[in-house]
Amino acid sequence: MHPTRANPFRPTFGVSPTILAGRDSLLESFTLGLAEGPGSPFRALLISGARGMGKTVMLNEFEDAAAAQGWVKLRVYPDSSMLDTLTNTTLPEAIRDQTGPGDKRMLTGVSISGIGQITTAADPDHSHPTPTLISRLRELATLLRQRASGILITLDELQSTDINHLHELATAVQDLLRDDFDIALVAAGLPEGVERLLQHEGTTFLRRAERIHLGEVDHADSVAMFLETTTAGGRRIDRDAAELAAHISVGYPYSMQLTGSLAWARATLDKTDHITTRQVESVRDEVIRRMGMQVHEPSLHSVPDGELTILYAIAELSDNGEMVATGDIAALMKVKPNALSVQRRQLLRRGLLTVPKYGYLNFVLPYMREHLLANPQHRPL
Repeated sequence: MHPTRANPFRPTFGVSPTILAGRDSLLESFTLGLAEGPGSPFRALLISGARGMGKTVMLNEFEDAAAAQGWVKLRVYPDSSMLDTLTNTTLPEAIRDQTGPGDKRMLTGVSISGIGQITTAADPDHSHPTPTLISRLRELATLLRQRASGILITLDELQSTDINHLHELATAVQDLLRDDFDIALVAAGLPEGVERLLQHEGTTFLRRAERIHLGEVDHADSVAMFLETTTAGGRRIDRDAAELAAHISVGYPYSMQLTGSLAWARATLDKTDHITTRQVESVRDEVIRRMGMQVHEPSLHSVPDGELTILYAIAELSDNGEMVATGDIAALMKVKPNALSVQRRQLLRRGLLTVPKYGYLNFVLPYMREHLLANPQHRPL
């Protein structure tokens, strides 16, 4: 066995995998959209998906694709200072990077960590008005137009964004698009949270954005990911072992990386560069346990007792992960079905439940059933 082989699997949220599985067509469409011009529908994208489904990874991949075409990426974060940071820190830094030290532009009213208080103005006489988000974006976009490139703005955890901030950001992007500047906005969030935000009048522009829902990776793409990632790391994996790993990880991108990482670790302990079905099967229970620790426990944090009771009822009624009738859940809880409506709606918004068909519910996250049944101490009395 080679002693220095690094584990190529990356079961860390938001970290791009060695091999991206099942998302190549989305990446290709986005790459083409940047090259198409301001009229491309892929200049405004909304990505939704459950936790661990690879939303942040897709943002990373889109940023890399934009950088390859010379675009400048601007990340914004859904906190109370989102627009202030973008307008007074992120954009001035990007403008400064494009103008270089020889430019006569002066900075005004901007505090950048590690540099201190600096200022920017279009001229030494300070005759121009205070810069706004739109004016800053226009200034950067004008500089980039000379280089035949543009601006990519990415926003993660969209469901946590203040609606007024989102409205102002979307309005600024739309304003530049109307004037044929090269700018794109890609935002990602949980499905129900995204839908809730889009109900507000201030999100009209985003309602017209191209919608991408990240679902499970199909089995063939999952198998290919295990084969290619293992090879990229300098080891080999049996086809049957890759098939088993794909089965265990059920097309969920995070559990795919987790399963591969643990199987790789098992092979390391076995002092072999050959991953077999025995090693993959041996980590199945650890995959489920880690999913509970790293995915389910954080997802269940602060979920009130009324909603937890519904989740435990589904876990008890579900047969090997099958969907459960709402009527059966209500019967087990000894209430009428309409008494579940409020909690049901909240669980859908949290991204914990899905409606596979009318009158039925099921878990969104794989192995949630196993986690709940293994932890009865969390069940409300």
